[in-house]
Amino acid sequence: MSTDASDPPSGDPPKAAEGPTPAPEKDASPTAVAVPEAAPAAVTAAALETAPLTVTVTASVTESVSVTVTAPVTETAPVTETAPVTETPAATAPDVPAAEAMPAAQPGLTSAPVEHSGPVPVADTVAGPIAIPVVAAPVSAGVDIHLIGRTDVGLMREHNEDNLAVARLDDDVRDFDALLHHTLEPQGTLLVVCDGMGGAAAGEVASSMAVATLPEMMRKSESAPAPPGVVDDQPTALARKLRFATEEANRRIFTEQQTNIARAGMGTTMTTALLHGDQAIIAQVGDSRCYVFRRGVLTQVTRDQSLVNQLLETGQITVEQAKYFEHSNVILQALGVQEEVEVQLSRVALRRGDRMLLCSDGLVGVISDEEIGAVLGSIEDPKDAARILIELANSAGGPDNITVVVAYIGGLGLAEPTETDLIEYSTWRIDPAPPPVVEAPATVPLPTVPPVRRAARPRVGTVELFSMAVVLGLIAGSFFVGLGMFRRAVTCSVVAPEPGLVLMTDGRDSGMRTGPNGRGQVRLVPGRHTILLDAPRAARPLDGADLAGANQSRSIDVRAGEACEIRFDQATRAAEGSAESAR
Repeated sequence: MSTDASDPPSGDPPKAAEGPTPAPEKDASPTAVAVPEAAPAAVTAAALETAPLTVTVTASVTESVSVTVTAPVTETAPVTETAPVTETPAATAPDVPAAEAMPAAQPGLTSAPVEHSGPVPVADTVAGPIAIPVVAAPVSAGVDIHLIGRTDVGLMREHNEDNLAVARLDDDVRDFDALLHHTLEPQGTLLVVCDGMGGAAAGEVASSMAVATLPEMMRKSESAPAPPGVVDDQPTALARKLRFATEEANRRIFTEQQTNIARAGMGTTMTTALLHGDQAIIAQVGDSRCYVFRRGVLTQVTRDQSLVNQLLETGQITVEQAKYFEHSNVILQALGVQEEVEVQLSRVALRRGDRMLLCSDGLVGVISDEEIGAVLGSIEDPKDAARILIELANSAGGPDNITVVVAYIGGLGLAEPTETDLIEYSTWRIDPAPPPVVEAPATVPLPTVPPVRRAARPRVGTVELFSMAVVLGLIAGSFFVGLGMFRRAVTCSVVAPEPGLVLMTDGRDSGMRTGPNGRGQVRLVPGRHTILLDAPRAARPLDGADLAGANQSRSIDVRAGEACEIRFDQATRAAEGSAESAR
């Protein structure tokens, strides 16, 4: 029986040793009960039934207790074996079974055979010291992974089209409970998060096909071939294999949606991380993300392949404008949508204590990176971290499916992070750049082509010219009138009680949706306007009832150069409902 070093043995506590305590000897071997070979002693039949076997064993521990083990023996007389000790105070023995109190003999020694049909009782008297071994908890010399995955439908969607998977590639174990705590094997562990699209009948199919294909392809022994003349090192070969597995998933989903009309248009985003040795190799298609938290800093190690991110990178919109961008859900590519897909690769050199998060846009679309970093940095259990992240997303409105895979990484196989171990995202290009195309000079003179006389164009009549001028004038006038109205427009702040509500101006959809905090902005030309706060069509309840905060209207006079604020609140709506019910 082994006992954790932090827990005292059961039973009475050991007495303090008297006198100075000698320095403990270093001995990692477990305690074993054994005796040297000797001639068997002659005993009577009655003695065989009642003769006690007294054993004295000590081990190199700081504290020890003494017990007497009594059991009927077959052919051996009482034997005493004493080993060097550090402390041997007398104490009453805890009640332990004989199988635990008497470990197996060490090789090369002859043990005393003991016959019994059940647990052997421990005598109440003390006959000699026996030490309880203190066995330290095993510490892996490799890379330890503690992970969990969770997915949630959110508060606005009826179906969950997200999917996730973890797989230990050496034995194809994909059960989260089996992989909750495990040591990294030679082929590594694969983490996958996918966000399907195309409706409940198709999006879920696409994401499930992706999470099934990736581990299958990565377990195959063959790897993707390198370009001619290129010799890959191990990380590059794994990255090439991961990219090939992603392209195979794209091919299967594309073929399915082309041949099955019920699944036409389906696709899925995909972000996957292969934990291999001290490396994390990451592949991405779409806008699902991967983060790494190290030394108090959260770093995104993927790049969103979305329209809003492209506009941000080119400077066409600001970060503040991106929060309320109308087409923030438009992505530039996904698995299964096109016959070919461009897989973005990146990698991270792992350090002891790194914390990794893979997630769909249902999480990052409503909570900030600062909130994610605070959770990963302060929560020590990945289960609790995943649960809190999903709860935060739902408390912010839960407009989409939410999926997270959280992995805490440690073990003596990784180096401790230093101040210079900073993480910076960069695209990993594993293929050599193609040589520049140089056009060879022409060696054959070009043939002489005789000039071709163009036919004279018919002249345009005066009426046609006048008509064209009128049309151009109307177009230019409309443009300048519209430009003037746009410049005169006033930006009005909107304060609503719920996120995700639609703002209707003068009976038309303004294109504005209230943000996670219920706020937004809309531009209005000077004059009187009627503003209506409505719920999006997909979020309306089936019984026809209004969502909280919806169907509130306001009339407002907008004046040029003056501040404008349109405020809606739940209290006003509740008061109106009470008045109607009282009539």
